Amino acid sequence: MMRIENNPGHSLIAAPAELAAPAREQRVSAAEPAEQGFEDFYQHLLARSGSGEQAILQFIGTYRGSGDGQPDYHTVNEQLKVVGQALARFKEEGLAGSDQERELRGVMTRLLGSSLFINQYMHQIFQPPDDDSWENADW
Repeated sequence: MMRIENNPGHSLIAAPAELAAPAREQRVSAAEPAEQGFEDFYQHLLARSGSGEQAILQFIGTYRGSGDGQPDYHTVNEQLKVVGQALARFKEEGLAGSDQERELRGVMTRLLGSSLFINQYMHQIFQPPDDDSWENADW
């Protein structure tokens, strides 16, 4: 027969304090700097509305929220993500169908095209076709 003893220092029901989930306020305050960074970016983006897709692409690629170091959105994937966030924000603010949204959708299209080109190129570099592939076959 197995005997289970209750340790008086530990409760079987309550979890130790160090394992408790952090309070909601702590989680929210930890996320604020990233949201604040996007808010600053978004305001700068709105100020550039109407300047053209190329100017907005250049702005996104060189934007530095802190003013120093590497750009905040220096890869195509990071740029796609932030443009997607901005488009979602446009929808929330009732700017769907506006000239600003059309301009930003054009930017998204250019970024998607760039991403597709880069992915296809990398695929060809790292997985070249076999010598006996149908592309090289003599018919």
